[in-house]
Amino acid sequence: MVLSARVKIKGLYGLPKAHTPVTPAVLATIIEFFQRHRGSVLGLTGAGVSVPSGIPDYRGTNGTYRVHGSYTPILHHELVSQHASRQRYWARSFFGIRPAFKAEPNPIHRAFASLESHNYLLGLITQNVDGLHLQAGSCNVLELHGTLKQVKCLSCGVKESRDGFQQRLEELNPEWVEFGQEMAQSGEEPKRRPDGDVDLPSNLQYGSFVYPKCHHCLTGDYMPTVVFFGGSVPDKVREQSYRMVDDASAMLVCGTSLSTFSAYRLVKRAREQGKEVAILNFGQTRGDGDATMKLETTAEDVLPPVAAQLAAETP
Repeated sequence: MVLSARVKIKGLYGLPKAHTPVTPAVLATIIEFFQRHRGSVLGLTGAGVSVPSGIPDYRGTNGTYRVHGSYTPILHHELVSQHASRQRYWARSFFGIRPAFKAEPNPIHRAFASLESHNYLLGLITQNVDGLHLQAGSCNVLELHGTLKQVKCLSCGVKESRDGFQQRLEELNPEWVEFGQEMAQSGEEPKRRPDGDVDLPSNLQYGSFVYPKCHHCLTGDYMPTVVFFGGSVPDKVREQSYRMVDDASAMLVCGTSLSTFSAYRLVKRAREQGKEVAILNFGQTRGDGDATMKLETTAEDVLPPVAAQLAAETP
């Protein structure tokens, strides 16, 4: 089935009127959760954990879908089959990728790394493509939807670093480099969107933007090594995510509404196996009915103090 380029991505859930107060009793509940399942808790994270790092999300309190209801991200079939769509994507990414790569891990990322290093966390499955969990020091991380750090040829499959690809884009598009400099000097830098995208003027034409062909096969076009809307998680990655769920005794879900089925099915799999599922998220999620514990709060308010206390108690 071919999707229209005007398709709207659904999955906005309600927001509560107030956070769950993060009291000592609430922190104690999460601490006991980790102690009860020490070494076998699987983390499942989404865009909400990277918002404190300055990376926008889609469905959070100030998410792109809530603030800009008409916004539609590029779809997989558009990127792989349409030259004009690739021009538009790479032109917007041309300005958005540098700020995205400047983002630093925040206390949530560091808390997950601490929980793993102190043997409370088995591993992490993240829907994020920013690489911040790895940058924070987490080791057993599955990037469910890929990473923005690389691009891949659609014809021969060879991969190249996104940094190297950016350099080639800049060499091919000196007038766009100049345009970016002019925006910076005027103070009108484009507003950032999720996944390295930005807003550019609505009347801007992308026909002059040039993107390079594969340096290996010389004919193929590149796309980032991420799963776009309308695309599918690679079989190997899906199977690895299942194994990680199977190996865990409990799951902690943070910063995601679980709107994408690739993430929600992992929660369902855990519950079908009778495992505990705790959700830390301000706002309804697709998995609320499956959770054994739900806190209407952000991971930023809970995980850092929990990780600090567990680290202090670890010999």
